[in-house]
Amino acid sequence: MSRFEFWAAALAPYDGAGRVDVSRVPDQAEHLRAIGVSGVFVNGTTGEFPLLTIEERVEILEAWTEARPDGFSIGVQVGGLPIEPTRELAAHAAGLGVDLISSVAPYYGQAPTVSHTIRWLAEVADAAGATPFCYYQIPSMTGSTQRPSEILAAAKAEIPTLDAVKYTDEDLMELDAIQRARPDVRIFFGRDELLPAALATGAESAIGSLYNGLAPLAHAAVDAFDSGDVQRAHALHKPFRDIARVATGPGFVKELMNELGPDVGPARGVWGPVNADDRAVIDRLVPSLRAMIAEASASRGTADAA
Repeated sequence: MSRFEFWAAALAPYDGAGRVDVSRVPDQAEHLRAIGVSGVFVNGTTGEFPLLTIEERVEILEAWTEARPDGFSIGVQVGGLPIEPTRELAAHAAGLGVDLISSVAPYYGQAPTVSHTIRWLAEVADAAGATPFCYYQIPSMTGSTQRPSEILAAAKAEIPTLDAVKYTDEDLMELDAIQRARPDVRIFFGRDELLPAALATGAESAIGSLYNGLAPLAHAAVDAFDSGDVQRAHALHKPFRDIARVATGPGFVKELMNELGPDVGPARGVWGPVNADDRAVIDRLVPSLRAMIAEASASRGTADAA
């Protein structure tokens, strides 16, 4: 096992009719444990939170807390636009004993200043009591132009439980700025396709959708990087970049991960199911991915045994 900590962004579990089916969560949890994932991030973008009701988000999180393997970490994204339901979700999650409560900033109409954003996040964090809080930065979805390094630096007094940032952004200069502004804050890197670059900046943990299936390859890439074999790390990481080039959205990624783990149904709404062209691309990817994952898993097992 590499020294790097990977959490999977949990896929929303549905039945054949698109209804939430939490009976699938134990299989998801066992699969993630088996492939070397050490935590799960529930109800995030991969978890389709904008397409879930409040009740469904509650139901899914409760299922994960019941199914979590020993030593398995759970984080949950509680954000949304109305502050009161968001605070209720935060309080509920804290009561379940999750390890991390996260929120995006308001995403329909950016807050006019960093201070406004911090005030909103502080209300969410306050509802979670002493549970560590994580700011979720994903400008490709929220449209936020505020720099997380500025948010985190200014929030130190207002949000005493601010413990982490989920950084789903390709701006590596800003990643470095975050580390300099708040060296005490843990960074979960969220751009799976840029993992080697994040390693070069000192990242030590990640949350991503592709770790639902490709975690063994990610661990192998980190091991190669740590041993000084940067070329091998780059080669082992190639499938992540290949997927990023052809993925058309969360629905594509979900159906690809369904082929590499428990099938939890296609995405809802405009994200799924994929069309015939995307299905053909997924079917072309799967055989080689399975072979590479099997090879990486076998190598990791040998290394762990040694």
